[in-house]
Formats: sequence, C-alpha cells, structure tokens
Amino acid sequence: MIPELPATMSAEILLKENAELRMRVACLEERCRELEEKVGKNSQNSSKPPSSDGYQKPCKNSNSPDHSDDLSADKGTDPSDEKPNPKSLRQSSGNKAGGKKGHQGTCLKQVDIPDYIEYLPVKECNKCQASLLDSEPVKYIERQVFEPGRPGEFEVTAHRAEVKICTCGCRNQAEFPEGVTAAAQYGSATQAMAVYLNQYHFLPFKRVSEYFNTL
Repeated sequence: MIPELPATMSAEILLKENAELRMRVACLEERCRELEEKVGKNSQNSSKPPSSDGYQKPCKNSNSPDHSDDLSADKGTDPSDEKPNPKSLRQSSGNKAGGKKGHQGTCLKQVDIPDYIEYLPVKECNKCQASLLDSEPVKYIERQVFEPGRPGEFEVTAHRAEVKICTCGCRNQAEFPEGVTAAAQYGSATQAMAVYLNQYHFLPFKRVSEYFNTL
C-alpha cells in the first residue's frame, strides 16, 4: 500500500503544481497572443508591403478589431455585410504552359570549331570496376561553355565526355565538371558579371543584354 502523506505536505505539493500550471498557462496565452498578432498583420496595420497581402486584400475599414466595431456602430451596419476581400478574376485558359507548337524558340547554340577542347576519360567500369583505359569509346557527349575572351568574341571550351561499354555490358560515361549541365551555356564568369551589373549597379535586364551584345 502507498503510504498516505501528511495533509500539510499534500497541500504544499498541490500548491506547487498549481503555481506551475498557472505559469504554463500564462506562457501559452502569451504565445497565442503573439501568433494571433502575427497572422493578423497586413499592409494596412503594419509595415508589411501590399504585395505580401496576396489575393486576400484587407478591408480598409478593418485595420483593427476595435476600430471596425466603432465604425459599424457609428454607421449602424453589420461587419458581416462588408464587401468580401477581392479575388483574382483570372481564369485558366486550359492551354499548357510553355511555348506553343510552331513557336520559333531561340537559345545559345554550339559552335562547330571551339577554341579549347577538354577530353573527359572513362578509366574504369562503374559496375565491375574493370579497367577501361585500353577500351575505345563508342561516342563522345559534348557540352560547350562560353566565357569572355578577346574583345567582341567569346572563348568556347568544349568538354567531351567519353562513353564506353564494358565487357560486363555496363554503359559508362565520364562525369562533366561541376556546373557544366547544358549542351551550350555561359560560364560562371559571364553569369557572375551579369548578376554584378544587375544587382550591384541596378542595370535593367535589357541594358545588361545590350552591354554584352556591345562587347
């Protein structure tokens, strides 16, 4: 049997538990108040920009609960009768995203004669780890990187990755350098210059494009 505690000790334990529960309830109430204030903030009752409101634009007469009650009391209207927040009127066209059939797209093209060629060899099989140094590649996969070179020109580096078939039947392809992911792309120096002009010097995208075309 569990021994019974004295009445004074039981009262002290209950008072201690009661104080802890009161403190925990106070903390939770404060946390709820902070979250409610955070959710209720918009561009009209805080420093948040209007773009952060999304489609749920706040009503001009509902900046604060107390103020809205005063306005409804003065006008004799029910807050529930106010006009709802505006919604987007755009409707789906049903068309798929992206360029349509027959659209003449433009992109960076590979050149026939690159300035530099880097061969990426396959040394061993990825499956059985057999040496493939003496094996002839069945083909090459090429990716070209464009970087600023002589005035008015780009220097093009072609990365050619070997593709070899092992005797075990596994197809092995050499890995491209980090960041070389497209068939034809601008290099890190060109991309860094474009970001520098746009983000640091605040040049619009069109003027950045004109700058590269001029060079």
